[in-house]
Parts: sequence; structure tokens; C-alpha cells
Amino acid sequence: MREMKISKKQFIKSFFFILILLFFCAPASAKSLTNKKTTSCKTLRVMARVYMAYGEYNKAQPLVEEALAVAQRRNVSDKELCLCLLDLAYVYNNQDKFAEAEKMCKLGLALQEKVYYETHPYIAYTLRTLSSIYQGQHKYEDAHQALDRAMSIMLENFPADDPIFAPLQVDFAKLLVAEGELDQAEDYYDKALETINRIYGTDHLYTATVIGSLAELYTLQGRYEQAESLINKAQSIQERVYGPDHHLVAPAWITKAEIYRSKGDFSQAENLIKKALTVVKKTGSTEEVARLEQRIEKVRSIKPDFGLIAGLSG
Repeated sequence: MREMKISKKQFIKSFFFILILLFFCAPASAKSLTNKKTTSCKTLRVMARVYMAYGEYNKAQPLVEEALAVAQRRNVSDKELCLCLLDLAYVYNNQDKFAEAEKMCKLGLALQEKVYYETHPYIAYTLRTLSSIYQGQHKYEDAHQALDRAMSIMLENFPADDPIFAPLQVDFAKLLVAEGELDQAEDYYDKALETINRIYGTDHLYTATVIGSLAELYTLQGRYEQAESLINKAQSIQERVYGPDHHLVAPAWITKAEIYRSKGDFSQAENLIKKALTVVKKTGSTEEVARLEQRIEKVRSIKPDFGLIAGLSG
């Protein structure tokens, strides 16, 4: 018998339940709990998600891998097994282990389609993850197809002007930036930010993440003054939440370094680059360091914008 479609109220309620689990389960208890034979895969996943929320994917990885192993040993429900697969896909994706991430995500998606009806919102969220994985592999056509299907599913469940579409618009914007379609990407960011500012407020962490991405877009367009205004705002919010020396703030520092180089201020740019490298290396994530070094190489190749310099000096 076909499962009834989830209501918006039910969907939001379950979403916030996950958030409550995420932020109120202490990661410090991870070691003691994982030593107990009775630890459930759900408990392991919840602990892993605390690390995931702070970008500590190397610490989350053994927990989600053990969660999947426990799920397979204990023959848990398809829903729980599905969550284990998708959490592992998410972690692998953020570690640039794209082949492993794609495998886990597709297994999770196939199981999800079995558990839920084909246009369930949960499937749309899995397709967003799959699109991100494809983007990491430069499979842009596949990434677009996954996002298009996700958008179609959400439109069957929510009105087109619902705030729930903002994250999808951000996903499309990031993909378009990767493809060099900057003007189209800006349109998506503008639409998303209008909603995000209204729903979350201008000082929310998610708002900071999105305006940080928009600042990166502006630097690609050579709109450095607008970029600097946005990245300063994003950095302020992120440092207030994470602390002044957290690796998740490093992308903002690198964007600022790019702006400083465009002004001819190489000393300030290098200070930010060194700070970002030092903080990210402390995470022990070789993948994150490699990503950062690739971006730094591009920043260091930037020539000063003499028109901008002249305007500043005038």
C-alpha cells in the first residue's frame, strides 16, 4: 500500500528533532560509548553528527562506519540502515572520497526509494547530497539532473514560494559557479538570500555561510568592494559561533586574502593565508589541506587590480 505523503508540519517536526539530537548529545562521551557492545547504530550516528556539525569529519568517520557495521550485523530496519549509508556518504563527500561517497549515497537512495514513496522530501535531500558528490567529480550534467529531480520532488510537496526551497537555490548557485555561469549563479543566490534573511535573520550562521559563498562569486566577477563587505560580515558571524581560530572560518580568510591581493596588499594577504593553513593543518585532514592549498595557489596567482588601487588611493 502506498505510504501517505508527509505533511509540511510532520517534515519540519522531524527535522527539528534531528537538530535537537545533534546539538545536545555530547561528543566527549563518544569513546566510552563506542566501547560498549550494546551501543546502537543510532547512538553512534548521533555522536557522529555532532562532529559533522563542526566539520570534524575525520572524527565522525569511524563512528559512522561503525554505525553501518552495527546496522548490518543486527539486521536493523531499512530506515535505520538507510540513514547509516547516507551519513557515511555525507562524511566521505566532505573528505573528497567521492567514489566511496557515490557508492554509499546510491545504496542509501535505492533503499530510501523502497522505504518511502518516490516523491518523498527525504529523497530530495539525498539527491542534493548526490549532486554535491557529482560536482566534486566534475560530473556537472549528472549533478544538474540530481538537483532537477530534487526540485521536482519538492514542488510536489510544497508551494513554489515556500522558504524550504532556499537551500536548493543555493545548491544550484554553487553548481553554476563551478561551471563558470556566474550571472545565473548570482540570480539564484539573490533569490535564496531574500528568503534566508527573512527566515533566519541577517546574523544567523547559515546566512553567513551563504553570503560567504556570494562574496567568493563577487571576487570572481572582480567586484571586490562588495565582496569585502559581505565576507567581513560572514567572518564576524562565523568567528562568533566557532571561535576566532576555527578551521571552518578559513574559507572566509582566503576570500579576504584574494581581495587584499587585488588591492596590492600582499602582506595582509599572506598573513591570512598562513593563518588559514596553520589552522586547517591542525585538523589532521589531508583532504582539507589539499583543497586549501589548491585555492591558495589560485589566490597567489592573482595580479593586483590597478583600477581598484587607483580608486582607493584617490
